[in-house]
Amino acid sequence: MNQYLNEVLDNAKELLKGEMTQISYETWIKPLEISNIVDNQVTLILKDSFKKDHVESRFHDLIVNTFNLILQKNCNLKIISDIDTQDNIQGNPNASSSFPSHNIGSLNPNYTFDNFVVGENNRFAHAAALAVAESPGSGYNPLFIYGGVGLRENTSYACYWK
Repeated sequence: MNQYLNEVLDNAKELLKGEMTQISYETWIKPLEISNIVDNQVTLILKDSFKKDHVESRFHDLIVNTFNLILQKNCNLKIISDIDTQDNIQGNPNASSSFPSHNIGSLNPNYTFDNFVVGENNRFAHAAALAVAESPGSGYNPLFIYGGVGLRENTSYACYWK
């Protein structure tokens, strides 16, 4: 990768680090990689589309302003996911544009809504979890589920979206 691009990205990350919490920086900004800078277009890469979507919705303006400051010109920002990059390399640029692709390799396929047994005691928890899964960050924010019966007595779960 071009040394100039790496220096620009490192400078941007250093400035962004001071503008947010350490956890936000480590989670969302540190994984950013730079693809290129052509004219006023800065193209960044993230590993998965979930992070890409979050960074675009939460940090887009902050990142653009940071690159504007560093490059001393008005920049446009484009963030692509690794999946987009692989699709473009294989000659299929529209393959991932219709449906978001999330890395579910680490999730247990047995724990899905399709396999969940809904009973009288968990109907509300199932409905709330389903609502959160369909529209994260809008309803039931935070989602907190506490269970005091069954095999996992006194177990609690909490989910929070910003």
